[in-house]
Amino acid sequence: MRRYLSLWWSFFQNSLTRDMEYKANFLGGLFVDVIFYGVQFFFFSVIYSYVEALGVFSREDVIIFLIVTFLVDTFYMFFFAGNVFNLNRWMVRGDLDFFLLKPVHSQFMASFRYVKSYAIVSIGILSAWLISQILSYSSPIGAVNIFAFIISLIMGTVILYGVDFIISTSCFWFKNFSVAGWLSHEVIKFSTRPDTIYTGILRKILFSAVPMVLIASIPTRTLLYGPDYRYLSWQIIITLVFFLSTRVIWKRGLLRYESASS
Repeated sequence: MRRYLSLWWSFFQNSLTRDMEYKANFLGGLFVDVIFYGVQFFFFSVIYSYVEALGVFSREDVIIFLIVTFLVDTFYMFFFAGNVFNLNRWMVRGDLDFFLLKPVHSQFMASFRYVKSYAIVSIGILSAWLISQILSYSSPIGAVNIFAFIISLIMGTVILYGVDFIISTSCFWFKNFSVAGWLSHEVIKFSTRPDTIYTGILRKILFSAVPMVLIASIPTRTLLYGPDYRYLSWQIIITLVFFLSTRVIWKRGLLRYESASS
């Protein structure tokens, strides 16, 4: 474990050095984040001009929900996005060979090699914003809620990684699967809405096969209303299922991989 932590730290330092050499890209990433946040807030401000609440989520609650959504997305961008989004390109160009030759687990390399270092600024801003919202919330939020929320937030990030990784690794079976990025983007959209708007069979799907509501809605519920152990237990199960699925799919995908240099 210490070896992999040290390796990731080296990845982070290299990525930060690279990104700071191109400051326009660094600042551009932050600008895109701000635009995305603004669009989401505008969307919900329009909705709340017509309704008082979305299920259990009041206007005050949905602000925290959006911050949690942004945090999960930013954690994912920081750790994984620079890698998972590029899997198809690496396969087509043969760059994946580089990972397979290294004396570390190839999935670790393919998941963590490049860090979106600019996202650490967004993480800091969003964390401070969330803390201010917690302190000013209409009801006291206790330490148990916060602790359970942190665990739930981590699981939400792992689930997001699992879903996106599984979609991206489909390129092992469908050569040059260029629609993976679009498909992933469309699926992830479901996580940016409170779970209370989904009903019927769609809600069941979003709690299981495509568990988007477990990414941000459940951490938000845990923070605001206290840990619901039915939700948290289910989130643990789904986290394990999707993480283990990435391991199985990666190993089977490598059996089908044909090196571009061969």
